[in-house]
Amino acid sequence: MNSNARRGFEGGFTVLMAVYFKEEPSRFMLALESIFSNTLQPNAVVLVADGPLPNSLESIIQDFQCRFNIFQVHRLYENQGLAKALNAGLALVRTEWVVRADSDDINRLDRFERQANAIAKIFPPVDILGGAIQEIYSDGTPIAIRSTPINNFDIRSFARQRNPFNHMTVAFRAELIRGVGGYPDIFLKEDYALWASLIHADACCGNLSDILVDAIVGKEMYSRRGGLKYALAEYELQKHLIKCNIKGVGPAVVDGIGRSIIFLLPKNFREYIYKNLLRKKPKSLIKI
Repeated sequence: MNSNARRGFEGGFTVLMAVYFKEEPSRFMLALESIFSNTLQPNAVVLVADGPLPNSLESIIQDFQCRFNIFQVHRLYENQGLAKALNAGLALVRTEWVVRADSDDINRLDRFERQANAIAKIFPPVDILGGAIQEIYSDGTPIAIRSTPINNFDIRSFARQRNPFNHMTVAFRAELIRGVGGYPDIFLKEDYALWASLIHADACCGNLSDILVDAIVGKEMYSRRGGLKYALAEYELQKHLIKCNIKGVGPAVVDGIGRSIIFLLPKNFREYIYKNLLRKKPKSLIKI
């Protein structure tokens, strides 16, 4: 570990992850391996089991608990959703920094070190730092890259229209998240809503242009992002954005209606919009 890395995550860092019964065991295994093989190791890894898990997932958890004494598991007796699961995990964090990781994505091997080095150098000090992701099929074939705005000003501006962070890439100060009440319980929008709360609290935001995480997606991922439940969640998100002074009522109504229409479109149309309008094609189609 270099000196910048030590200074970047001053006060230590905890990797926070949640898993539930529908997770694919092979993806879960890869996600955990990508944490414990990183060039900069965390002080702790907190995994929240969001409800009962099948034996296939439990055996993986037991294996990692035997191998790594920094691996902590917190169990919820019923599935409560990502927001409540992550908030339960946040209550267990004892380090200054939290690094989010998803249970089905692969962290680049130097992800934590890259973020720590950047945090040590950025001035004014940053409160939350994310980066780009590459979406891939399970065989490693690249599909698309989702980049995000880099500096604090552009992130705040971008947040009026779209999610300014890739959730599985962020590192943030634990006390700041607790100070805004943690993740709002909005279905599949809990991260975007949290960023809005942080911006409203005047947090200093940043993103790296580097790809930090390879997000494994199924071939049906884009097309299944729709339906009435998604449309209703969009309504709740827009209300939260208004509450946080991210946008006014008029723009929120227009954006909410526009996004809801997309969610209610036939799946083939939704897939086209996601893959061709909301993502960049990777420069190379070489498998990773």
